[in-house]
Amino acid sequence: MGAYSIVSLFSGAGFLDFGFSENGFDIIQGFELVPEFAQANNFNHQLRYNHNEIIIHAADITTIDPQNILKTDGIIGGPPCQDFSIGNSKNPGVTGTRGKLVWDFLRKIQYLEPNFFLFENVQALFKTKKHREEALEPMIMQFKEMGYEVYFKVLNTLEYGIPQDRSRVFIVGIKSNIIRTLQSNGLPTFQWPQPSYLNPKKKYPWPDTLDFGNSLNKEDFINGEIPYELTVHSVIGDEQELQYLHNHVSFRPYSGRFATVQEGDVRRKSFKRLHRFRYSPTVAYGNNEVHLHPTLARRLTVREALRLQSVPDWYRFRENTPLDKMFKMVGNGVAYRLAELLAIQIKLVLDNYENLKK
Repeated sequence: MGAYSIVSLFSGAGFLDFGFSENGFDIIQGFELVPEFAQANNFNHQLRYNHNEIIIHAADITTIDPQNILKTDGIIGGPPCQDFSIGNSKNPGVTGTRGKLVWDFLRKIQYLEPNFFLFENVQALFKTKKHREEALEPMIMQFKEMGYEVYFKVLNTLEYGIPQDRSRVFIVGIKSNIIRTLQSNGLPTFQWPQPSYLNPKKKYPWPDTLDFGNSLNKEDFINGEIPYELTVHSVIGDEQELQYLHNHVSFRPYSGRFATVQEGDVRRKSFKRLHRFRYSPTVAYGNNEVHLHPTLARRLTVREALRLQSVPDWYRFRENTPLDKMFKMVGNGVAYRLAELLAIQIKLVLDNYENLKK
């Protein structure tokens, strides 16, 4: 099968986009509000595929007339989620400026009628009763009325072999006629990717906190009861390797606390120190949230953060990008490996349908 076309809304730095474009899809257009985010996405499109300026820096997606969006097989995106976040004390939900963007996403789908869409957002959209009743459930209802078979699930990156505890809401919609055609021909319809680990947070004997600077025997953990790929060490443990990669940069340490917080103490709002042989808390670096390296008296670097988001090493930010913007892009993104797994599942459905049509 040839590549399926995709338009990306709220494109960000492109982790979701590249998860799709590396797996049989072609991003033909994207829209992003923050100029540095659009620039980073375009920079990597240029590096990877020699594509020019695919992502449009749009002042505000709600002002984009759907007539100016290219016709496409699919639409993917995650509207900014601050209005639904539990961390936002006011969290106004769908009435907030950003909360309203979920309805704009829906209107664009209604106008463009793609064969499929993927929507991503914070877990609070489902967990908080108000947001579930005012946004999530009505939205799913409307997608169904628009002629889509709708699949909804909260996925956690840790269950998919990514060493980070990150739960997000995903909605996949596929045109009902496509699903009916597959069913009547005895072919499988959309399936969520199979998790590699079930309930890993409770299942394994995760180590306790320990004083900063303590030595641990790496071999005990690499061959121990805890799956090594679920540990921070598996992606950022090799300091030699990281030195040669782009964006291995961080803010300079400015506080004595960099050397006093215990390894694995992630209970606090900020100055969380990761544990070498545990998973990382949710990668989120806005609003003074500082995550410290397990064994060094400094913050994580941008490259280490990218690796915790399972972003491949070929992806990089331009060297002159401000540090705070790079960290923000990493924290706002979809874990790349999860994006890949979802792309693969959606492509299976489309391939089966195309084969039937032939």
